[in-house]
Amino acid sequence: MIIKNVTVIDGTGAVGLPAMDVRIAEGRFEDIRPSGVDTARPSSEGTHDGEVVLDGRGGYLLPGLWESHTHLTGLDMSLPEAERLPQVLSTLSGYLDSGITSVCDLGGPVTQGRTIREARQAGHTAASLFFAGPVLTGVQGWPLSFHGERSMAVEVGSADEARRQVEKLLDQVDFVKCILDGRPTGGERLPVAALEAVVQTAHGAGKKVLVHVATGTDLRDAVAAGADCIEHAFIPQDPTDTSEAEQIADLLGRTGTLYCPTLVTWEQLGRSGDPAHLDELVVDGISSAEDAAAIAARPTWGMPFPHHPADESLTRFDHAVRTLPLFHEAGVKLVAGSDITIGMPTPGSALLRELQLFAQAGLPLSEVVTTATGHAAERVGKRDSAGTVTVGAVADALLLDADPHTDISHLIDPRHHQAVISSGRLVRSIGI
Repeated sequence: MIIKNVTVIDGTGAVGLPAMDVRIAEGRFEDIRPSGVDTARPSSEGTHDGEVVLDGRGGYLLPGLWESHTHLTGLDMSLPEAERLPQVLSTLSGYLDSGITSVCDLGGPVTQGRTIREARQAGHTAASLFFAGPVLTGVQGWPLSFHGERSMAVEVGSADEARRQVEKLLDQVDFVKCILDGRPTGGERLPVAALEAVVQTAHGAGKKVLVHVATGTDLRDAVAAGADCIEHAFIPQDPTDTSEAEQIADLLGRTGTLYCPTLVTWEQLGRSGDPAHLDELVVDGISSAEDAAAIAARPTWGMPFPHHPADESLTRFDHAVRTLPLFHEAGVKLVAGSDITIGMPTPGSALLRELQLFAQAGLPLSEVVTTATGHAAERVGKRDSAGTVTVGAVADALLLDADPHTDISHLIDPRHHQAVISSGRLVRSIGI
């Protein structure tokens, strides 16, 4: 495949390269060069020498987006066993409609991840999947205290047990996920010594460790233990004071620890049941009026969520949005992930809302793009092979008709999505 006449945005935050031609072969970017260097022209059928040729028409080619934090099991638990895999595969296919070509599952059965990957390799059109398998949590910790689904979590009470459990997972998963915090409704906190053992064991095998936190203390302990990425914005000690956020931003910037705040998680949990929130989503282009009505009719809409009270979630959201620029200024590598979709039309729209919230918080749009491309790939150890439009990388890409560095709507509004390419295959296209 050749994509002609595009501005290449490589996913690193660099300025786009205009008027480029991009060749894809065997699922990877093979060549990127200025347009016109190769004088060959596509035939009237849109092929040249057996290659598919796309006229980019001066558009913008960037890496396919990444959903860096979700739980596919949560999308199918209420279904009969026979319907679960088809539902998850349908969801992964639906992500492509939003320009999302890679999805990271942060807690679910290993067998599910394997089966999904096998189905994709067999030809099912779906976003690429990277998965953690079951999370490591404290004794009777979250999420076991919520639903008791043992395929999603493993209890760990000591460093030795942590090593044993990680060793069982290492050859089956892409990265390791831990839940550090212990709450009154969430069982015991994962011992810090156990977290340190997890990190040491996983890093010894070249695997990244992502750590779910609740408080600033959790976050500091996770960083000290060597966590590669912090999952979720923390609960501030004083929501009116930004000094704690400044200190944490400095810590993450100095240590190179990535940060996935999942703003849209706290927005949904804090504003669930609020009709004004649904109206805002319509105005912001995330939902249609029909979508909003369907969300309001869901049994979960407005219901209390175990472990995360609405008032605390809203505090977490407001503080995280207000302080997000501090993290950017401190050089923290931010990552986009949505986690839940109880108040979103589709799983894909939740990630797009996260990007919109980043922009509304004041993050430069070049950085917004990077949160869902280069930083997302780096977070799971794929920095050089995915999440970027560079020679040799996996050819996942999104073609836009307008510059995502000038208006966030150019990135999140599907009307600007001209084509989606997944592992070198054109899977979605509009008018090209």
